[in-house]
Amino acid sequence: MKRIIAVLLALSCVTGCAGIPAGGWVTAQDNGERTEPFDEPYVRVVPTRPQDGWSPEEVVRGYLVAMANFDNDRESVRAYLAEGQTWRPDGRPKVTVLDDPEFSEPTLMSDPEEGDEATVRLYGTRLGQISSSGQYEALNEPNHEVTFLLRRITPNRWRLVGNPDELVLFRSDVDRVFRTTNLYHFAPDRQSLVPDSVFLPLLNRSDLPSQLVESLLSKTVPWLNGAVVSSFPEGTGLLGKVRLDEDVATVNLSKEAAAGNVDHMSAQLLWTLGQLTEIRAMRLQIDGRTRRTSDGLDVQEKKRWEDLGPDAPSKVTGESQYLLTETGQVALLQGSAAVSVPSLRDHTFRDAAVALNGQQFAGISGQALYVGDLSGGQVRRVLKAERGATLLRPSWDRSGNLWIVQNKGRSSTLWLLSPGRAEATRLPPLSELRPGQQIKALRVARDGVRVAALIGDGSQTEIQIGRIAPDDSSDDVYSLGFHSINAELGSVVDLAWRDADTLAVLGTVGASTSILPYEVPISGGAIRAIGGSFEGTPVSITAAPGKEILLGIAPGKESQASATCLQSFNEDPRFSTWDCGIVGFSPVYPG
Repeated sequence: MKRIIAVLLALSCVTGCAGIPAGGWVTAQDNGERTEPFDEPYVRVVPTRPQDGWSPEEVVRGYLVAMANFDNDRESVRAYLAEGQTWRPDGRPKVTVLDDPEFSEPTLMSDPEEGDEATVRLYGTRLGQISSSGQYEALNEPNHEVTFLLRRITPNRWRLVGNPDELVLFRSDVDRVFRTTNLYHFAPDRQSLVPDSVFLPLLNRSDLPSQLVESLLSKTVPWLNGAVVSSFPEGTGLLGKVRLDEDVATVNLSKEAAAGNVDHMSAQLLWTLGQLTEIRAMRLQIDGRTRRTSDGLDVQEKKRWEDLGPDAPSKVTGESQYLLTETGQVALLQGSAAVSVPSLRDHTFRDAAVALNGQQFAGISGQALYVGDLSGGQVRRVLKAERGATLLRPSWDRSGNLWIVQNKGRSSTLWLLSPGRAEATRLPPLSELRPGQQIKALRVARDGVRVAALIGDGSQTEIQIGRIAPDDSSDDVYSLGFHSINAELGSVVDLAWRDADTLAVLGTVGASTSILPYEVPISGGAIRAIGGSFEGTPVSITAAPGKEILLGIAPGKESQASATCLQSFNEDPRFSTWDCGIVGFSPVYPG
């Protein structure tokens, strides 16, 4: 069997990459571009064109390599197609992601000697898919089949037939060719930016700033539809390319942008471009004319718009850590000591949540949910669970809404306590939940738009991401539009927003039965463990941007008391240690 050779050229990229494909050789290329501290080599595959005498299986192998190459308008892919077959994917194609070690070699399913057509099959685990808008959805389908049909063009030449409408790539190819990045849009009130984590093919490092701006202007955000807004007027386009003068980017928008708000457009652009380390500041032009911000800046830095960041609300109260004492009182954690909140010493709870403003709290006691003021005032009941139902820890959003999940049997209902209302309101059934599915945990992001949840059906629990999209027909109708982002973790029991891009999740990996904390990128990227070992079984987790993670530990055989573990902060979370000498349970950061 002949070997298919691919030449691998090392180039620079915007974020980390891994998973070099087997086969071929590697050559280093000095392209004169400077590299950044977090940039790692980008490995480009230059595939071999199909050769006469290749078997159908070898043609499929070559075709799979070619699909991971984005050069020259996909000329390498077209070389594998029979005459008359079309291949016209756009710059952000749909992608089926296959698991390298779990997929079989291309297998011939028919005898090519008996005719001029042949069928080749791949069989194994489909990890997920990347939509045309760049969102990754985890699927974890272990018995997925990919079939290719080939036709004999000449006695010793096979080519593929059927018009392909998506890429089929192994995970190592996705890791190598695609980069995860954020496109920033506004929440409907324009008080916070909301990141849309997308996979973009890295076509050319120098073109990346322009690629990001064009993607932002396309307003293609299906999963955030109805939950975010764009500041760019309809028809706005990028004129030419984004120009770099040292570390200042000049973005020249078309004349349609003149009807937009310069401050809002600048914030979206700078938060999106500011992910590139070569860009420190930006100059916004419209039809060639430089436009100033409302405070007179013609060259603006990202810090000018820090208050609009998705994690900005946590800067007010993000350092405050709360938990419940052994007797269930709300307490403020000071060092390793839990100090009860004086105004709440007469109240005990089994779970609690603190609002992002640091002023209100919500606590579950028995079968009821109560809210009150941390500094004093009345504690009032806002929801009583139905008979046989359980209330989960609620979650506050940026606007002061309290989101509550009630589970009964194998179903979940969602409740909402809006500011100014005396009682929580039951929301219409979630269409996203299939029969038998239940919400095991729900946390609203600090941007007030995105939601992270654990959703299970009794046999499997998934980490899913959704968005709060109000329905124009009613104030109490919302669409959450959940989709799965990770299938690596099993036995997941709790989660929290680490920051705008990352979740902190308790779960297991592989065959292990130990529940441990992990960082899980919401983009669908690789997970990584948090910290070293500790004693006990964690049952809850809380986190805040740039702060130590807290774990709630269940009572064990040697200790009948619940405990809280505090992470020792380390830039690399894998090397954190844990202080588990804190007495108390259900730790929380505001949110």
